[in-house]
Amino acid sequence: MKSCIFLRYSYIFAANIRILMKTAKFIRIFAVLGILGLLFLQYSWFKNSYVLMEHQILEKANKSLLVSIDADMIQRMDVVFGKKIKTVVTNGSKLPDNVKVVEKNNFNQKDGISGFMQDALQSLGKPCKRDQLDSIFRKNITEAIGYTPKYIITLVTSKEKKASKPDKFTFFGKITNNQYAMVTLVNPLQSILHQAQIIISVSILLVIIIGIVLVYLLRSTLKEAKFVNFIKEYTHALTHELKTPISGIYMASSQLSSGIFEEKPEARQRYYGMMKESSSKLLSTVDRILLVAKAEHSKITTNPSPTEVKPFIEKIVETHRSNNFRRKIVELTSSCTPEDLMGTFDPFLMENVLNNLIDNAMKYSDEEVKIEVFASKSDNKLEFRLKDNGFGIAENELKHIFDNFERGNKVQGKGIDGFGIGLNYVNKVVRAHKGSIEVTSQEGVGTEFSIHLPI
Repeated sequence: MKSCIFLRYSYIFAANIRILMKTAKFIRIFAVLGILGLLFLQYSWFKNSYVLMEHQILEKANKSLLVSIDADMIQRMDVVFGKKIKTVVTNGSKLPDNVKVVEKNNFNQKDGISGFMQDALQSLGKPCKRDQLDSIFRKNITEAIGYTPKYIITLVTSKEKKASKPDKFTFFGKITNNQYAMVTLVNPLQSILHQAQIIISVSILLVIIIGIVLVYLLRSTLKEAKFVNFIKEYTHALTHELKTPISGIYMASSQLSSGIFEEKPEARQRYYGMMKESSSKLLSTVDRILLVAKAEHSKITTNPSPTEVKPFIEKIVETHRSNNFRRKIVELTSSCTPEDLMGTFDPFLMENVLNNLIDNAMKYSDEEVKIEVFASKSDNKLEFRLKDNGFGIAENELKHIFDNFERGNKVQGKGIDGFGIGLNYVNKVVRAHKGSIEVTSQEGVGTEFSIHLPI
């Protein structure tokens, strides 16, 4: 009854897992669309800002040119009349009634007194000179937009003005009826970007920050989906690993309790052996889960003690020889050089490490497996090496084998028990000893683990 209830809830859990995985897929799609939408909005915003800034620069530059022409005229009048003359006609000033204002290109192009004075100064031998106008214009445009853009200023006739090609970055200021000041902004994009550098910097920074956040959320979603998939596999594997030995124990105990083997001691011993083997497998599974759970939720604390290495590894090897519940043909050997080698480590934790590595070597192999365990002294460190002729590990998976819940693609779907948590535990124990672990592997040939601990 309890078994049926457990299986029922397992199916419900698996169904919820599938829903979560589909949800994670939609979240990934929406996240990608969100990033693309963000980039499109930023592009549209920057494009509109660029057009607005371009218009502002042209407007300020055009006004600066008109003000500069008036200022140049006043300076020439000061020279002619020998005294300072107050500016009567300036851009944006209230003009006398006899001054006509003509709208051209959305800017005030003045005629009347200003045009009359320009003609008068020219007839008196004081025409507008390019260098002086350039000096005044440079100062005015710098004050108007905050920096000095690159430009070319020339004086042209009305005929040359009409013959010039239309260009939105070229504008004119009337000096006389037959003379104009022509200004062309050179590389206006650089000028616009210079003016908008703060806005652009902040915008790029915001895009980067938002992009990082979205990528982080996407990665978190992918990790969550991976974890959800692991939970699904973990539940299936755990149910299988626990159900098999429990079923064996239940079956053997039912047969023994029935009394049918009272007169058959050999059959009774066989069932006792089945119970022992199933119990050993069940205990091994539970111990492995408890050890990893303990390592996951608390820091591993070592209790090092001087240990004779040869008896230590021989005991572990002999345990696996005598308790081969996987029923494979196993050739398990060990060697220690020198034979009296001593090491200082936590015997309990390092026994778990070697047990895990040997068990993995048995699991991830064919029916016949050869496992060699070596211990030696190398570079003033204690070295354990474990070599097998199993399936091997793909090169692109080697850097992830110590990650939690990581299992190779080659073993998935082969019905091999495991949760992808053992090697993570091994790595933590080795690091708790201030040691290091390395692995070399070749698919179809085998794998070798090397552990180095301080002596």
